[in-house]
Amino acid sequence: MVTLFWLFFMTATFILQLKVPDPTSPASDGILDLAAEDAYNSLAGAAPEDTNYSSRLSELLATEEADMVCQNMLDALRSSIRGNCWLAIDSGSLEPYGSVSKPEGRSLTIHHLVHENTNSWTVSLQVWHTGGSS
Repeated sequence: MVTLFWLFFMTATFILQLKVPDPTSPASDGILDLAAEDAYNSLAGAAPEDTNYSSRLSELLATEEADMVCQNMLDALRSSIRGNCWLAIDSGSLEPYGSVSKPEGRSLTIHHLVHENTNSWTVSLQVWHTGGSS
């Protein structure tokens, strides 16, 4: 009886195969991640015009030039990568800035928390390959 059960069980394991998709590898999105981080760092690492701020990004956020923040980050992306930018202040919800596009294919979003004066800003940048290719 045990032998018949074992034979049935082993046969079933060869016949029934479940295909579980692997999660997306972080390495496959490496180009997108680097592009988004580079775009963010283009402002976060830039020297401010006013020395009272720690970076150009902090300066623009403190002076409420949100459109310029997002436009500068999106302009820093390579031509083969497109993106959307969202900002939130303190506990507010993320608001899109500039023209919002629908991602073509897989996308990747980075989030950074920037603290300037008494405000905390959430800066989010969603990026994807032009044409949806990976």
